[in-house]
Amino acid sequence: MFAPHEINLMYQKTAILIFTRTSGAEARHKLSGDQLSYGTNQRICAELITKTRRAAQQTNFSVIEIDSDQQIGHNLGERLSNSIESVFQAGFEQILVIGTDTPDISKKLLQTAAQQISHTQASLGASKDGGAYLIGFHKNQFDKTDFSNLDWESDRVFDALVDYFSIQGTAIYSTKTLQDIDSFYDLMQFLKQSVSSLFVDTLQRLVDSSTAITRQLTPSFQISTGYNLYNYNRPPPFHV
Repeated sequence: MFAPHEINLMYQKTAILIFTRTSGAEARHKLSGDQLSYGTNQRICAELITKTRRAAQQTNFSVIEIDSDQQIGHNLGERLSNSIESVFQAGFEQILVIGTDTPDISKKLLQTAAQQISHTQASLGASKDGGAYLIGFHKNQFDKTDFSNLDWESDRVFDALVDYFSIQGTAIYSTKTLQDIDSFYDLMQFLKQSVSSLFVDTLQRLVDSSTAITRQLTPSFQISTGYNLYNYNRPPPFHV
């Protein structure tokens, strides 16, 4: 257990970095070409961003949000590394980096992950597709060049991060594996498997409304949960 002064120090030195696209950019990049309209996709992405932001703010850690309009760099690795560097330059010693497409991320999960970070240990959260929805570490474990050059454009980002920290001799605390939403199929799987809540019900209403309009415009259209109907040119597994 942490002593009260240790808990206060952890909150002072830890920041959560929400690294994301704007809702419009998210809709174009992740759900574009699938079964829903762009407007509906943007509203869904906005709901995901809001839910992530709320979970981060509930932790009482400092929350820094850097979206695609603010990021600097020619590729994902550069944009992410530059954003992380800016957080450490602001005086924080520990960071939790999260995206906005993992709806089951929670206050408790973030707090637990932060508590596990030390000079000798990092925290990682794996996505079901091989990506990472959470990366937490101390500033002494950050090598900007090596981090930027990780294989962010592959389906083994989580394994690459494990290798990155293991080479340093850093232990790894793994949070539970979660599903992220990169496509209409992912969205439908999430809704199918989730317990009813205000958030889940809101997403379901958006889907139902959009697909109802589509059926009216094209009477022969039928929604399928099969892979063959959807766009699987997916973004990098870190989903940012």
